Parts: sequence; C-alpha cells; structure tokens
Amino acid sequence: MASGPDFTEVIKQVLAKRAGQVCSNPKCRRPTSGPHSDESKAVNLGEAAHIRAARLGQARYDANMTDEERAAISNGIWLCKECARKIDVDEAKYPVVLLAEWKSMHEKWISDGKPEPAGREILVKNGGVGGVISNEGQGIGLDIQHTGKGPAERIVVEGSGIGEIITNTGTGTGKRVVSSNGGAAFESHVIVDRPVKMAAGIISKLVITNCSKCGRSVQFSKVIQGFAGDHEPLVSVRCKFCGGINTI
Repeated sequence: MASGPDFTEVIKQVLAKRAGQVCSNPKCRRPTSGPHSDESKAVNLGEAAHIRAARLGQARYDANMTDEERAAISNGIWLCKECARKIDVDEAKYPVVLLAEWKSMHEKWISDGKPEPAGREILVKNGGVGGVISNEGQGIGLDIQHTGKGPAERIVVEGSGIGEIITNTGTGTGKRVVSSNGGAAFESHVIVDRPVKMAAGIISKLVITNCSKCGRSVQFSKVIQGFAGDHEPLVSVRCKFCGGINTI
C-alpha cells in the first residue's frame, strides 16, 4: 500500500498495461515504450499521471481526497511524457472530467482491439455543426449501408458543438443506418472539456405544433446526434401543408 499520494510501481505498471503502452490522449496515442540500443533494455516514454493532483498547488487538487484515494489506480491515467506535462500546465483546458473521459474511451479502444475506422465519421471540435439532414418527402434523407468491422458511423463532439441534426417532416425516413458485418450501427462520443449546461450522445423528439403561417397542426421529428452546449439547438422545418417555416 502507498504511504503517500504517489502511485506505487505496481500501479504504474498496471496503468501502462491497461493503456496498451499507448498515450491515452485521443489526439496523441503515441507508443510509450520502445527499443533501447542495448537489446536487453527498453525505453519508457510514458508516465502515470494523476487525474486529481497528488499535492496542494498542483493541477486539479481536491482537498477532500485522502492520500490513499490520490494514490489509487482510479485516480491515474497513462500518458506520454509530453501529454503528462501539458495537462499539468493548463488545468483549465484539461479538467478532471475530460481526463476521466480520455481514460475510459482509451481503455475501451484498447479492449476492442483498436477498432476499425468507421464507415462515416464526423468530428466536431469546439463549436459548429458537423452535418444537417432534412427530409421533406417520402424517401430516405441519408441511407448508410455498411459492411465493415468498425461502426457504420462514428460521431465525436469535443468541447462543444453539434455532431448532426436530422429533421423529418414528410412520410419518409430522415436517416437510415444499416451495419451487416458485426460493426455497430452508430457510435457517439461527447467529450466535455469546458463548463456546459447540456451534453448528450443523442436527443430525439417528436414535436406536434400549429404552423406559424397556416395554423394547421403539424408533426415534426428532430434527432440530434452528439451535442454539448448551453442550449438545445433549434432548427427550421417546413410545414407540409403550406410550406411555411417553423422553428423547433
């Protein structure tokens, strides 16, 4: 058992192995071990970093934790030495919730055997909208047929933003995703690295309202895949009776 807030050598080794000796920062993922010029040795380029600081004055220090909790494997994340340094010199950019998300996603990535690329990928960084699909007719707005081993679609929203908005005002289907070779149909990852009021992998709503132009009762469906921000995004949809624009 650790006598202070530092990780034991055993915990460091377990963190490294759980991470596959790869940096847990999803933007980095560089190998953290390699060959030494002496064939009987290896070079370690990784570090067991604290998610919440070991000591007062260090990044993300939590005064309510005990030294035993600070030294626990649950408080550690395996990073390359460069990323370990980055997270400690810019605490605001690398909060606890982000590092915990990195660790969870990375260990899943390793457990899944470093998954195959998705058939369709959308990445939104720090604002904006990755894609908009509007279907007003009888057909399918977007039809994805996937036969690979990875997911048919992967959406990642980092910081804030919207992965994709799908609206359907007709009798058809806004979006259809089919994966037929073992891969998931859809993956959604929302990585929050700043204070936001709302974060969700998927939001689905059926809205029945009176058209602002003709007054008739109209049914709209709205799906948001991957969202992080302060307010649920509003979209404009067209009334099927008069063509008037409504906001939902």
